[in-house]
Amino acid sequence: MAEYRARFPSKREAVPRARRAIADFARLWFSSDALADIECSVGEALANAFEHGGATDPFFEVHCRFDRGALVIDIRDYGGGFASWNATDYIRPLSDAPRGFGIFIMRQLMDTIEYSERGARIRLTKRVAEAAAGNPAQAWTVKQKRA
Repeated sequence: MAEYRARFPSKREAVPRARRAIADFARLWFSSDALADIECSVGEALANAFEHGGATDPFFEVHCRFDRGALVIDIRDYGGGFASWNATDYIRPLSDAPRGFGIFIMRQLMDTIEYSERGARIRLTKRVAEAAAGNPAQAWTVKQKRA
């Protein structure tokens, strides 16, 4: 199993740095369309972590791992989570809604998304085809305290 862990400051400029770090990790197993799907989904999740969790704690955390043909990305902020609705029941935003497309986009691009801790933690999963599951970097592990 390969993994990457990092803690980023809850600042707007940390979101693209975190997205690039996760994309660099994912690039070991994914390319082209699948990698673009991961980057877009991770960007949405990180933007939410910054926006909704940054006021409560000065950091957000990411943990990525590749195991058994799947990339699993956990993003954790320390905000209050969802106040009045359950994101797991959220299907599609209204067409005239000014916001709310991020969860819909992530659901369309990733194999699974799961929320826990009332939405303060999200898990995104993307699987690779069996032929591509051969891991060129079996022992690749990075643990980063701060970015």
